[in-house]
Amino acid sequence: MHSNTSRSGKDASRLRNAAPRLAGGVAALAAAGLCSPALAEDPIIAVALPTAQVVGSTPIDSIGVPLSQFPANAQRVSAKDAREQRSSNLADLLNDNLGQVSISNGAGNPYQNDINYRGFQVSSLLGVPIGVSVYFDGVRMNEPFGSIVNWDLIPMNAMSSVNILPGSNPMFGLNTLGGALVVNTKNGKDNAGTSIEALGGSFGRRSLSFETGIVDKAHGTDYFVAGNFDRQDGFREHSGSNVKQLYGKARWHGNDGATQLELSAALADTSLSGTQSLPMDMMANRSAAYTWPDTISNRMAMLNLKGSHWLNDTNQLAGSLYYRKANLHNVNSNAQLDDGCFNDDGSLATTTAGGLTAYKCANKAPNGTAVNAVTSATALALGYGRWTNAINTSVVDSATHEDTVGSSLQWSNFSQLAGHNNTFTFGGAFDHSRITYDQTTYLARLIDYQAVVIPNQEYGFTANGLAPSASNPASFTGSNVIGAVSLSSNVNNFSAYFTDTLSVTEKLSVTASGSFNYTTLNQGGANNKYLNGDGGYSWTDDVSGVSYYNPGYANAYRYSNAGSGAASTPNGVPAGAVAGPETNSLAGSHHYHRFNPALGFNYDLGAGQGIFGSYSESMRAPTSIELSCADPNSPCSLPTGFNGDPDLKAVVAKTIEFGGRGKLGKSTYWSASVYDSRLSNDIQFIATSNTYGYFANVGETERRGFELGASTKIDKWSLSANFGYVDAIYKSAFTTASGQNVVSGNKIPGIPAKTLKLGASYAFSPNLSMGGNVILVSKQIAHGNESNADPNGQVAGYGLVNLNLHYKPTRNLEISAYISNLFNKRYSTYGLSGTRSIYTLATQQFMTPASPRAIWIGLTYSFGGKGSGADKD
Repeated sequence: MHSNTSRSGKDASRLRNAAPRLAGGVAALAAAGLCSPALAEDPIIAVALPTAQVVGSTPIDSIGVPLSQFPANAQRVSAKDAREQRSSNLADLLNDNLGQVSISNGAGNPYQNDINYRGFQVSSLLGVPIGVSVYFDGVRMNEPFGSIVNWDLIPMNAMSSVNILPGSNPMFGLNTLGGALVVNTKNGKDNAGTSIEALGGSFGRRSLSFETGIVDKAHGTDYFVAGNFDRQDGFREHSGSNVKQLYGKARWHGNDGATQLELSAALADTSLSGTQSLPMDMMANRSAAYTWPDTISNRMAMLNLKGSHWLNDTNQLAGSLYYRKANLHNVNSNAQLDDGCFNDDGSLATTTAGGLTAYKCANKAPNGTAVNAVTSATALALGYGRWTNAINTSVVDSATHEDTVGSSLQWSNFSQLAGHNNTFTFGGAFDHSRITYDQTTYLARLIDYQAVVIPNQEYGFTANGLAPSASNPASFTGSNVIGAVSLSSNVNNFSAYFTDTLSVTEKLSVTASGSFNYTTLNQGGANNKYLNGDGGYSWTDDVSGVSYYNPGYANAYRYSNAGSGAASTPNGVPAGAVAGPETNSLAGSHHYHRFNPALGFNYDLGAGQGIFGSYSESMRAPTSIELSCADPNSPCSLPTGFNGDPDLKAVVAKTIEFGGRGKLGKSTYWSASVYDSRLSNDIQFIATSNTYGYFANVGETERRGFELGASTKIDKWSLSANFGYVDAIYKSAFTTASGQNVVSGNKIPGIPAKTLKLGASYAFSPNLSMGGNVILVSKQIAHGNESNADPNGQVAGYGLVNLNLHYKPTRNLEISAYISNLFNKRYSTYGLSGTRSIYTLATQQFMTPASPRAIWIGLTYSFGGKGSGADKD
C-alpha cells in the first residue's frame, strides 16, 4: 500500500519498486478510486477513511494522493460489508451503508433502484436526470444512450470496494455533477482460493455465486474469476428477475516492478420485470400489477486492458484501452382511458356531456366488462384517449444497441517543486459510442391487467365492400402498428486534464486541477406514424394541419364492427393530404465544450485531525434521448417515442465544500462536511400526462446540505453512524406542461431531505457474528408535484431494520441468515402525484410498494486459500 506522503525521487523509487505489491488493487483504479487495506476488524462502515489510504485523483489507475490531501468527504464500502449484508445489487448496498444516499424505485424491480446522493440521481430508467458518474474497473458504466446505469450488469462478488467521491470533480468526466461512484475489483493475489455460495429464501429467490483466485509467482501473474446467478420471482406479480454475470481478470508484472499489465473481461445476461406504481385505491393489494408486461433484458460484453510503466524514479506512464458492447431490449405496456366515444372513422363522436352519456361511453375494467358508466357529471373529465371499444392500450417493443471504444493515456511526475513535495499529472481520454435505437408500437387490448397485442380488429376489408360474414369474409384485418422509431447516433467525448498537488508546508497541501471536455453528438433517423390512435387509416397532425392516409387503407373498403355497416374510404387521397406515414425527422448535430476547473486544500491540525475545502466545476452534455424528446409541442412517451431534435444546453455544476475528518484513539474515525452545489441549465423531464412529456432546460437548481459520520470498534463491537441533510430546490421559475407554476424555493421531487444510517456488529467468537443496520429516511415530494402545491403530493418517510447472522461450523463452511425489513414495514420510496387511474377514473397519487419482510439463508464453502471476500484493494 502506498501513501504518497513524500514526492522525492527516493520515495518515488520506492513506489516504483513496490509496484508488484500495488498491482493487487490496480493502484487507484482507472476511474480514480480509493485504495485501502481492508482490515479484518474494519467497522461495518468506514465513514472517515484512514489517512494511509490513497485516493485516485485521475481517470487512470495510477499513483494517487493520500486521503489527508483529498479535499472532499470520500466514503467507502468494502467487500466485507457486501458479503455480510448480501445485497442483491450495488444500489441496495450503498443505501444500506453510506450517508447522504437514499433510493427510490418506480419500476417495481429490485435491480431498478434510483440512487439519490446529495440530491443528485443515478438511475437505470430513462427520463431521470443523471448527476453521478459510475465506473467499474475503470470503465464508465453510464450508458451512452441516456447516461443511465444498469445495476444488473455489475457483479457484486467481483467487487473489492466501492468509493463515492463527492463534488463536481472535473477529473471524472461527464455527469460528475454531484459525485463519482467508483467500483474497484478483486484480483487473484489478494483473493487466492475458491468459494462457492448458494442462497435462497423469500419471493422465490435462488442464487448461486462463485469466485476463485490463482497466483503464479514463477511467471509474475495472477488470475481471478467470479460468477453470479440470481433468480427472484419478486414479491409483486410479474416482477421477477433473472441475472447472470461473469467476470475475469489476469495480471502480469515485470521482475523489476516497473511495468504492469492487466486484462479483464465482464459478461452479463439479464431479464427484469416490473409492474409500475399503483394508484392509492389499489394499494390494499400491494403485490398487484397495474399493467403488464414491462420487461427489460440487458446483455453486455466488456474487455479492458490497462497498463503502467515507470520511465525512471520520478516519471510514470499509464494508459487503458477498452471495448464495451451493450444490447438493451424493453417491452412496455402503455394503458390509456377507454372512453369508447368515437365514430367509426375514429373521430370524436361528441364533446357534450349529454352526448357522451348517450353514445356507448363506458370505461372498461381490466377483464373487459363495462364499469363506471359515464354520467354527465364525469363525462367531460374523462379526457379523450384515441381508442375504440375493442382497443384500449398499446405495447411498445424497443431495442437499443451500443458499441463503445475508449482509450486514455497520462503522464505523472513526482519531482519536487522548489524544494516542496509535488505530484503533477497530465493526460487525455477519448471514447466513441455508436448507438442504434429501434422501437415499434402495437395496438393492444387490456385483458386481466395484461396488454395483449392484437390485430386491428375494428377494421376488416372485403372484396365487395359489404359487411364481413361467413360467406363474405374479410381478407385483411389491417396493420396493428401505430408507429415506429429508428434512430442512430454517434457520440464522441474527448477530455484533456491535469492535476497538481503541492505540499506548501508539512501541514498544508493545495490541489489545482482542470479538464477541457469536448463532446459531439450526431444523429439521424425518423419517427414514423402509421395509424391514428385507434387504428384508423387517416389522421390530421395537430400542429401542421396536414392530413395523412395510410396507403394500406387508401382506395379500399373499410368496415367497422362498432358501427352500423360498411363504409368506403375516400377514392384516393384528397388534395393536400399525404399518402404514407407521418414522418418526423430526428436528425441533428450538436457540439458541447467547456473548461472545468477545481481548487482545493487540506490542512493538518495535528493529533490525527484535519480540515479541507474545495471548489469544483463540471458539466453534463445532453444525451441522444433528451435531444430527441425536447419539443413541448410533441411530447414523448418514455422510453418509447421521440419527436424532433431541438437543441438543449449543457448542464454546468459548481460545488463548494468545507469539512474535516480525523482519528480519535486507536479505532474511532469521524468526518463532517457542508456543501453547496448550484446547477445552471439543469435538464428535467416535464410530464404532460401519465406517460408523456419532454425534456427541457429549467434554469438553475441548488443542492445544499451537510453530512456527519463516525465509526468505531469497542472490544467485540463495531459501530457506525451516518447522518445526511440536503435541501434540493429549484432556483428558477418555470411552468410545467400541466400548468403548475414552479417558483424559486420549491423542492425538487423525489429527494428526501434527511437520512440516518446506524450500523452495528458483534463478534461472539471468531466463528459466530451478528450484525444489523437501521435506515431512517424522511418524507419527500412526489413526482408531478414540482410546484409543491398538492398537500397530498408527498411520500411518507420510513424506518427499516435489517439483520444478518454468520456462523462457521468448520474452517471451510459458513452458514448465513439475512432478514430484510425485520418489522415488515409497509412503505414506498417513489410517488407520482396527480395521475388518473385507468380503472376508476379517479385522479390520485400513485406509489410503488416497497418489499415486505424477506428472509434468506446462505451456505458458503471455501477452500484453497483465504476464502471468500478478501477486502484488499
